[in-house]
Amino acid sequence: MIEWGTKQRNLILAPFDHTLDWLEGTPRSGKTTAGIMRYARHLIRARDSIHLVTAYSAEQAYRLIMDGDGFGLMHVFKGACRVSHDDSGAHLLIHLPDGDKKVYWKGGGKSDSHKAITGMSLGSVYF
Repeated sequence: MIEWGTKQRNLILAPFDHTLDWLEGTPRSGKTTAGIMRYARHLIRARDSIHLVTAYSAEQAYRLIMDGDGFGLMHVFKGACRVSHDDSGAHLLIHLPDGDKKVYWKGGGKSDSHKAITGMSLGSVYF
């Protein structure tokens, strides 16, 4: 069980009344883990079914956000998700009461990285 600090709790529970969340702070301050929990809340309430997680590389996006050292999206939605693949690539397929959500993970560090998401209609992006 995670005992959230005041700043993390305020971030996770903040209303979704703005376009961008920006997390900054010292290393090991809980930004990534709290951000993952906030993003999980967003996915639960989102009407869109296709979402994107990105980092410098696809491997880094998977390791940091999808797995998150045991606190990533795969673990938050454990029992209600599975890793899947389709024409747009690897993704986490999350089964929610209002319908399935696909969260793709892609790298963005190369000059032609945009090609991997060209044509996708994304409901949100976590980077």
